[in-house]
Amino acid sequence: MSGHSLNDLSAGVNVPAVRIGRARTRRRRPLLRLAVAAGWLGVLGGTFALGYALARHDAAEALVGMQALRAEVAFLSEEVARGRAERIRLERAHQMDREAKRQAQQSLAEMQRERLLLSKRVAYLQRLVRGGDTGVVEVKDLQLTQLEAPGRYRFEIVLSELVPQAGRIQGVARLRLGLTRSGARETVRLEALPGASPGTVALDFEHFQIIRGEIVLPDDATAEEFIVDIEPEGERLASSSDAFLWPAALKEKKTVSPTPVVATANLVGAREVE
Repeated sequence: MSGHSLNDLSAGVNVPAVRIGRARTRRRRPLLRLAVAAGWLGVLGGTFALGYALARHDAAEALVGMQALRAEVAFLSEEVARGRAERIRLERAHQMDREAKRQAQQSLAEMQRERLLLSKRVAYLQRLVRGGDTGVVEVKDLQLTQLEAPGRYRFEIVLSELVPQAGRIQGVARLRLGLTRSGARETVRLEALPGASPGTVALDFEHFQIIRGEIVLPDDATAEEFIVDIEPEGERLASSSDAFLWPAALKEKKTVSPTPVVATANLVGAREVE
């Protein structure tokens, strides 16, 4: 019994100490948890502060970069505007130069045509002086118009006396074409072309006469010249022949005045088709 009493006494002495230790441990756990939570909060706060600082630094650098980009965009926009203005100026200058060149070429062609007409008239006058004739009929104007159908053209010829003094003029005008067909050069009377107007026209006028008609070119032929031969009646007027180069610009324009040819010597030897 004494043994059991000692154990019970020893147990009675140790139980309060254990309970006190457990109570202390229980009191320390909330403090530890609070300390751990405070540590995590500190870490989170430090991380947030560091992230904020880094973000602020990055935002400042991005703002500087954006301002630089805006400045560069403004500079490039000004360069593009200057380039566009320069391109417009150059295009206008080029257009003006092209128009001036076109007008110069047109003026040159008109001057060339007038010079050839004057040369032709001088040649006629010299011929009248040498031959003793009183006058000659000339082609004052020739207009060629391209029609819608391929190879079809309309012509209008104005005839008058070079020096009006012979009174009423009668006779015949014969119309011919200088062609290149199968590599060979030939002259063809207008009536020899199927579908074309008559190539022989009676003349009867006092001041001027207009002859109108149509030309139909063969598919295998290329027109080179338009020839008008004048055969007046009586002995007062001299016969004449006017030749005009077939205009290449007729493909681009609807109506063209062909360039006259002063001499028709290059037609000599061409084969004439009746």
